[in-house]
Amino acid sequence: SGDILQARDRADEADNGVEIAYNAPTEGALMWFDQMAIPVDAPNPEAAHTFLNFIMDAQNMAAASNYVYYANGNEASKPFLEDDVINDPAIYPSEATLENLYTAVPYPPKVQRVVTRLWTKVKSGT
Repeated sequence: SGDILQARDRADEADNGVEIAYNAPTEGALMWFDQMAIPVDAPNPEAAHTFLNFIMDAQNMAAASNYVYYANGNEASKPFLEDDVINDPAIYPSEATLENLYTAVPYPPKVQRVVTRLWTKVKSGT
């Protein structure tokens, strides 16, 4: 996740000799994504659509990525990305690395119910 990049930057700022780097194992690693969605009961879906249209603009998306040092899926934004973002393999992995990344598959319904129950217990403290 983007946490590794934050940790790397904080270690660099501390200037105490600690270096943090992200490397995906050659055997493969889990790929992650951030997503945006508009809930069905959103109080102002028109404003939500306006925001999504704004952020999906290539220059706006690049500006966000340049600020947070996090990749985005908007190919049209690549010309607007700063060199230290687009050329950082921890942000934009090489094609060879991407070939070994995988996504999580959804849990079967029975397992999902157990996960949901356990997560509810964690959140409620029971």
